[in-house]
Amino acid sequence: MSKLSRTIRGAEAGAAAAVALSFFVFDLVRLQPLGTPGALSGALMGPGREWDFTSFAGFIAGLSMAYRIATFTAVHFLTFAFVGILASVLFDWKNGAGLKPLLAVAGLCVAAFATTVLGAGSAVALKSLGPLAVVSIGIFAALLVVGYLRLASMPEPEDEPAA
Repeated sequence: MSKLSRTIRGAEAGAAAAVALSFFVFDLVRLQPLGTPGALSGALMGPGREWDFTSFAGFIAGLSMAYRIATFTAVHFLTFAFVGILASVLFDWKNGAGLKPLLAVAGLCVAAFATTVLGAGSAVALKSLGPLAVVSIGIFAALLVVGYLRLASMPEPEDEPAA
């Protein structure tokens, strides 16, 4: 595996980690560590609820909640994969990324997040985060997607013709 291929694979892993880290940093700035996961779990489970596996009803409720969380996660990843596919098909990333493609991808990221959350029936999460946070994280996600697509479209050094 060449250095550029390894760099691209690292960018993939870094992008996934950076999205999660961006929510954590945003929560720290607001002095509410883990506020975003708390808002999402509160939207799924209700405020102040905990899993109770000591009873049969608690076990069934826990399985139901695990199913909802798994479904939300799968839909979230599939939706953002679709955003990445759309961005890679709609724009040519070999010549650089301008402001218009970046804004279009940011709009797709915000729409993908809002659709995922609303599709999961978690409108409370959107209200607790607020529109500024959702748009800010959408722009950050767009920067990661655009950066990755730009990096991935660069030719490998051995693919370039000799001068």
